[in-house]
Amino acid sequence: MQAEVDVFNRLIKHWGERGRENELSLARLLENLIPKRYGVGSGMVIDHLDRYSQQTDIIVYDQANEPGILAQSTQVLFPVENVRACIEVKTSINKDEIQESGKKRLSLRQLNSMSSALPLFHLVGYKPAQEPETIAKHIRALGNEEKPDLFCIIDAGMIGGRKQILTPVFGDALKNSPDYIIGVTYLHSRIGGQRIKGQYEEPPVDWTEPKLLIDGSSYPIIRTAGSWKVAEPSRSLLIFCAALVNSLATHDGHASPAITHYLSPATLDLSQLS
Repeated sequence: MQAEVDVFNRLIKHWGERGRENELSLARLLENLIPKRYGVGSGMVIDHLDRYSQQTDIIVYDQANEPGILAQSTQVLFPVENVRACIEVKTSINKDEIQESGKKRLSLRQLNSMSSALPLFHLVGYKPAQEPETIAKHIRALGNEEKPDLFCIIDAGMIGGRKQILTPVFGDALKNSPDYIIGVTYLHSRIGGQRIKGQYEEPPVDWTEPKLLIDGSSYPIIRTAGSWKVAEPSRSLLIFCAALVNSLATHDGHASPAITHYLSPATLDLSQLS
């Protein structure tokens, strides 16, 4: 999984120019990570009462049960009972985009499912238009029915979501955390190639570029708690993927994926934002 997300990060270098390619890149990543019984598509979610969600960038559905329904308009429609997760993808994240995502989750929650559970709603943003703590404030300002179940703002190293969804991945580390968690993954210092939990790389005193280059890879410099830090986007995306895969398994009554047991404590080292 770490290798997949590292490749994913290298592929996306020009955030603002990608458009639909951002959605396709994430969809390809998910196709490589989720079990083959699930399909990844795009379209609208419908219910038996002829109601439908807003257009959704990425839909994870149970293709072993039924495929999507192709309408005459070439719009793919997915019965809500077969959908496991809807993912909204944003090139840039700000207050307006966060509020729009809240409306989309609300429209999804208003559908009527003949099964016991509605699909989860997740948000993935590529580039933050504001500082992480400002983004966190906008997400927390959403109503409970509007907050994304999981979210990841890649270029800020931000990851968060509902405690019950993240706990199977983090375990007891979230025992005393609030019901809705928002945090940042900083770039670890290393000794002999091994990550040191709780110790992080600092940007140079005289830094001028918004990214720090280390061993051929670049890491964004972000501002949190009044100081400049170096974020590690691939680690936040890795945690997002692990939580997504786990939620798919538990939704359908399967055991937690074995891969979640192979994430080291350092990989799961999350600095929560107050």
